[in-house]
Amino acid sequence: MQDTYILIINWNAAADTLDCIDSVISLPNTKILLIDNASADDSVKVMRQQFIDKAYDFTTCKPDELVNKAKLPCPKITFILSDENLGFAKGNNLMLRYAILRNDAPYAWLFNNDAHATDGALANMIKTMELDAKTYLVGSVILDFYKEGLVQSCGVKYFKYFGVSKLLLKDAVWKDVDKTKLPLGEIDFQHGASMLVRLAPLKEIGLMDERYFLYFEEHDWQWTAMAKGYNNVLATDSIVIHKGSVSTNNKKHLFFYYYNRSAIMFARKHSSWFVRMSATLLLTGVTMIRAKFYYKSVFWGLKGMWEGYFYKDISEGVE
Repeated sequence: MQDTYILIINWNAAADTLDCIDSVISLPNTKILLIDNASADDSVKVMRQQFIDKAYDFTTCKPDELVNKAKLPCPKITFILSDENLGFAKGNNLMLRYAILRNDAPYAWLFNNDAHATDGALANMIKTMELDAKTYLVGSVILDFYKEGLVQSCGVKYFKYFGVSKLLLKDAVWKDVDKTKLPLGEIDFQHGASMLVRLAPLKEIGLMDERYFLYFEEHDWQWTAMAKGYNNVLATDSIVIHKGSVSTNNKKHLFFYYYNRSAIMFARKHSSWFVRMSATLLLTGVTMIRAKFYYKSVFWGLKGMWEGYFYKDISEGVE
């Protein structure tokens, strides 16, 4: 199996992150880059103690020390302690830059900390990646942790006029799904919980747009790559178990805020004025239905749309 960096972000969820690491720590030819995004709980203490107790080969550092770390031998786990919450895009970009600087592995696996890898998940993504040199990103079939055996995502379809995405085959029973009739032609993006990335094309594609903070950053990245002639592909034999929405659990209004903010930013960046207007109007209705007209969620959803629409420095697209 090709050398691969495994990129994991923790924020106030040490138990989930440690379970995630346990599912990949024994994979050959891998190194783990773990960043703690300024957790307010005892995540750093708990994880560091676990690494010591299990005698893991690890080192800790601050983000600004990574350049110097890149000149040294890489331990199994590099534990990066950030003093600010960098979000999904900026946190992963930091680790991607480190992996690119080291230049000793062709791939990086962006892996959510509330996910669990099944046997062969990474190896099968690598096999899929190596089928086509123009494939820069490979995703996994995501099964639901809380609904055993049910699909959470088998790729993502984007509905630009509504400004929303749909998880394909959601809640289907995976063992009953006809694997010869998967909706591969409907997939626009791979799910962000498990994304294997080929590092070399990133010099042309670039890294993720850090203005999104949460949601749509991986959509934007894949859209940009497709515009440059690169593909994203689903590895149908790579299975990952995922909880989902840990960052906004118990704070549903924040889901609507960040999702809608990013959805409108994405539409502004990549769509014509007509599509942007359509997405703005229809996403308002979708938000009310999704939120079941709950005032707090609707308010924060509309607030996110407003901020996304008037966010500065977004180059508006033309189709």
